[in-house]
Amino acid sequence: MQIPFRLGDTLDIRRSAGMLLALGFSTVVLVSTPFLIPQVAADYDVGLAAASLVGMFQLGGFGIASWAAGRFLLPTRRVLVGSLVLAIAVNALSALLPPISVLLGLRFGSGLAIGTITWFAWANAFGQKKTMARVAVVGPVIAVGATPAVAVVLSHFGMAGLFVMLAFLPLIPLVFARGVPLGVKQQPKSRHGAVTQARLVLLALTMFSLGGSAVFTFGVTIAARELGLAASAVAIGYTANAVVSIPAAGWTGRRTIPSPWMAGTALCAFFVATAFTSVLFFIAVAAWGFCYWMAIPGVFEVLAQASAYPEERAGDAQAMMAVGRVVGPFVGGLLLDRSGPLALGLVGSGLMLSAAAMVFAVRETTADSRVA
Repeated sequence: MQIPFRLGDTLDIRRSAGMLLALGFSTVVLVSTPFLIPQVAADYDVGLAAASLVGMFQLGGFGIASWAAGRFLLPTRRVLVGSLVLAIAVNALSALLPPISVLLGLRFGSGLAIGTITWFAWANAFGQKKTMARVAVVGPVIAVGATPAVAVVLSHFGMAGLFVMLAFLPLIPLVFARGVPLGVKQQPKSRHGAVTQARLVLLALTMFSLGGSAVFTFGVTIAARELGLAASAVAIGYTANAVVSIPAAGWTGRRTIPSPWMAGTALCAFFVATAFTSVLFFIAVAAWGFCYWMAIPGVFEVLAQASAYPEERAGDAQAMMAVGRVVGPFVGGLLLDRSGPLALGLVGSGLMLSAAAMVFAVRETTADSRVA
């Protein structure tokens, strides 16, 4: 993967507004998934496992795009604009509420679009602590407003209204895309395989995302089934999650060891799945955001420092996390349907704790990581 323009130029606000707004749009799409799945189950009269395929197909496209973009594309204006146009098309067609098989294909296309956009942003920040913080903070900031907006749109206009909103939103970054540099006419250089320690961190990211998405995707469903909470009420907890994520994602100081924060996120996942009171549910959902965003940039630092070619691992990291997010909702749906929330909490948090242990082991055997 080549970076054809300097980080400072790319992340200058005048030149990066289109990129950051596009990344914000991607956040809105991802925020929609926990609210969309129960709506799909109701409107299409299918079980949670089948409804979760909407998230799986979208994240499948996300993972493929993240993996392929770093191998075959350069982060140029044309790539960004193409991704936004694709997002407009697939969301507009989704608003027609086609048969579920067609809807799944359209959500796969949506995943391709937002996966490419996310790779575009992280490819220009990976391995640079301050610039990673700038990119990381976009998601939580946008999610603060996006979470209640998604809940309101779904409750008043249904899935069709939500997809119409998602079709119009990419027009905003398109207006600002003119400021994104054209890039240079280069071909991607041949890539190098990840070293063993980097592969372990990538595996840990996959497990962490799998366990987390298995629970987080069904937070709205669990709250409705077990606690009798409406989606609009649950949106308050998800908004709090985004609010507390902002200082964590934007933190530019020393993060020390990310594994305790990963373990804290796992604990939050367990209590989201098994919460027996609304108060505990809201506390767990909110704390999840802070712990997660204190952990993930730190894990990226460990990955960069454990890699012989850290700039090539940005797409790999996003792709492997997407793999976990693809499988997670399906696993979560099966566990909820067949075994209940306790089994979901144990499996999800167990995977996340195992990932924390793997990252700790790599960090302690990588000299540069121990002083990061």
